[in-house]
Amino acid sequence: MDTADLIAGFVASVLTIMVLSYLIGDNPLFKLAMHLLIGVAAGYAGAVAVQGVLIPGLVEPILEAGLTGLGNPQLIVTGIVPLALVLLLFLKVAPSTARYGTISMVLLVGVGAAVVVGGAITGSLLPLTLGSMESLNPNIVNQLTGESGLERMLNVGIVLIGTLTTLFYFQFTIRKGEGEAPFAIVAGVNIPGPLTILRGIGKGFIAVTFGVMYAGAVAATLIVLAERVQFIWDTVTGVVESIG
Repeated sequence: MDTADLIAGFVASVLTIMVLSYLIGDNPLFKLAMHLLIGVAAGYAGAVAVQGVLIPGLVEPILEAGLTGLGNPQLIVTGIVPLALVLLLFLKVAPSTARYGTISMVLLVGVGAAVVVGGAITGSLLPLTLGSMESLNPNIVNQLTGESGLERMLNVGIVLIGTLTTLFYFQFTIRKGEGEAPFAIVAGVNIPGPLTILRGIGKGFIAVTFGVMYAGAVAATLIVLAERVQFIWDTVTGVVESIG
């Protein structure tokens, strides 16, 4: 192990131990490690934004155009206006000038929300809907999974019931006191209504889904923990071998 790898491994091991020290309670070592992590991440993100976005997208086009090209409509739209919005955004730092940066913040949040919603629809909602529709087609699924007969019918039924009851659980169009009552009284006994039963089934599917996700997260965390412990052990053994 050369000197550079030895130093890098030692620093990484120390930081890992500082983070793991949170297991015995909040302490200055853990806070220092978190501050270093947040500071390095923020600095790296800022450097990437400057080098990959601001300089090639704003600074270089304006410098290449020069004073004579500042009146170009294309440069105004793609360079001058974004630069002005960036400068206005810096005014949010001071309370006395914060209101002047509101327009930049509004555009930033609005465009970001539009991108997120559009990405969720085209990247998640539509593919999941099409995937659910294809899962009901035995001609398509049989070629992928080889399922047939009763097994396929059970799987399709579980998927269909889970999807519909989960959607019923998030149904908010009926207000309290309108439409169907949560319970019907029959011979002095409270009998749940159909919507209440469907929502209860959907709640069960949601609970199972969250349980599986939580179990996966815990398993992934344990794998990462084991990897870091192994890394610390390898670093310690490497240091001992280098000293010896």
